[in-house]
Amino acid sequence: MCGIGGFSVPEAKEVSAQQFTNFKNTLIHRGPDSEGHLVVSASGKIFDSRENIIDSKTKLTESVFNTRLSIIDIEQGDQPFFSEDKRYCVVFNGEIYNYIDLRKDLVDWDFKTNSDTEVIIPLFLRYGTEFVSKLNGMFSICIYDIQEKTFYLFRDQIGIKPLYYYFDGVSFAFSSEIKSFMELPFFKKEINYNAIYDYLTFQNIYGNKTLFKNVNLLENGEILQYKNKKLKVNKYWSYNDMGINTKFDKEEFDLLLEQSIKSNLISDAKLGGYQSSGLDTTIVTSIASKFDKNYNTVTCGFNSSGDNPKIGVDESAKAKEISNYFGVENHNFKIKDNFLEDYLYKTIYHLDEPRMGYSYQNLLISEKSSTINKVMLSGVGSDELFGGYPWRYDFKNKNKLDKSKHFEIWNRVINIKEKEEAYVYSNEIKENYSPFESYIEVLDKSKQSSPISTIFAFEFNTFLQGLLIVEDKLSMANSIESRVPFLDINLVNYVTKLNPEIKFTKNNGKKILNEYISRTHKGLNYEANKVGFIPYIGSWVEPNNLTYIKNLLNESSISKHGILKFEYVDNILKNFFNGDFNLSRQLWSIISLQVWLNIFFDDNIELEGLV
Repeated sequence: MCGIGGFSVPEAKEVSAQQFTNFKNTLIHRGPDSEGHLVVSASGKIFDSRENIIDSKTKLTESVFNTRLSIIDIEQGDQPFFSEDKRYCVVFNGEIYNYIDLRKDLVDWDFKTNSDTEVIIPLFLRYGTEFVSKLNGMFSICIYDIQEKTFYLFRDQIGIKPLYYYFDGVSFAFSSEIKSFMELPFFKKEINYNAIYDYLTFQNIYGNKTLFKNVNLLENGEILQYKNKKLKVNKYWSYNDMGINTKFDKEEFDLLLEQSIKSNLISDAKLGGYQSSGLDTTIVTSIASKFDKNYNTVTCGFNSSGDNPKIGVDESAKAKEISNYFGVENHNFKIKDNFLEDYLYKTIYHLDEPRMGYSYQNLLISEKSSTINKVMLSGVGSDELFGGYPWRYDFKNKNKLDKSKHFEIWNRVINIKEKEEAYVYSNEIKENYSPFESYIEVLDKSKQSSPISTIFAFEFNTFLQGLLIVEDKLSMANSIESRVPFLDINLVNYVTKLNPEIKFTKNNGKKILNEYISRTHKGLNYEANKVGFIPYIGSWVEPNNLTYIKNLLNESSISKHGILKFEYVDNILKNFFNGDFNLSRQLWSIISLQVWLNIFFDDNIELEGLV
């Protein structure tokens, strides 16, 4: 697991050696163990970090770099890796779980390490860009053709590892995180107001948009080529039910599930997994503990006594009981109801842009986990793949998808009917922009062989993509590699072909997984009803938090960027602090947006200490 980045600029936009160093150093939290790079000076001289040092006065026109969190082949896996003729250079973030099998087919290549990164160049030389379809893992990759000055970017099929690119028509850059672009002299920092509209509608950002103009997310299963100021993006994998299969083979499924979790245990660093009281992490623990006798679990509970999922649940006791059942050591931490001031800015800074719901608890659990393990297995993706949300699937009308009603459940923050009272319409926030059109665009791309299958694909292409960004950013903030075994590509390809109605009933989400654990561990007591890892929202009304939130969302701050009307925000504040916790999602989204604006568009904010 690492951070990667690079750029290509004309001579008039040259980057100094110090600016390049700053660009690279913003990703040290993703890879604190080592770093490597290749850069090209304006005069055409090539500097390889393994062979020579850049003079501080050197001006650069091309670069690629890697900051490394060493997991596999700790001693020899430093990047970049090169082709034998030094024409091609690769930097890589993630893990390739089938790299040992891939090596067996590359008998003519003289491998010098045991690193999974080393298979990428020989595969590329043999198969071209199509090599990426052979990879089973989580990855974002850059291959740089030094001779042709061409960049190839690749993102894994599922979208587990993020990769962003900036292009303004002249200058190009890519990185694992958006914040690093701000160290480049040619980067122009501007707000993408259409993406703001998306966020305040869906609590997410659809497609390849980000909250920054000219910055795009390379979507899952995409390949980007950049050469001579031209971008070309192709899709090599997408969610596809391939003609729904109505037959479910238990033996085949069990084998795929076990193989997936087993492959996720490959590591030369200490590895464990998250343990809640629920089904997903229980299945991971049940299989992982069978293959790894040193497997351990981490649980974070809450100090609160709240038992309403909307305001926080402490799953510690049940999680420990489950871990004990499998003979696994459980490390149990309590998340205190700290002041939001302690971690809110750090959370949004590491996310680069707010996405999804409450997330500071994810930052805190990764911080606790980093004291125990370097690699953590997570249950993320299970709900979206196996039907964990039965209430989201009943939107058929005469065997057609009822788009209006389906849109309503994803209208999660500012209701479309509220837009007149919520938004300040200006040249930036335009009245004619429609989040519904953004929804339709993704829905059309998600179309499958049935309405329910389309709903599953839509959720995979939107909700899951947001969750994966949060999972990556807030684990890497604490130098933790988070793995998601339910999203193994072989398992995904099998499950997406199943008729969705096999996966759930009206009152039973994830039917296949519930049946699996019943077959393999009869009588195991886990929490069958869905309980999210949600913080104790009741603490927000305590005096210090109340004062902090009100100061954060004061009239001057809200009015400064001309997005929301203060009266709308103030009304939410008053109702929430009077006990209407149903407004917590809207309040969290507005708080997150305001903090993002403060971090990236307020020069008076001190960012030191956020990394």
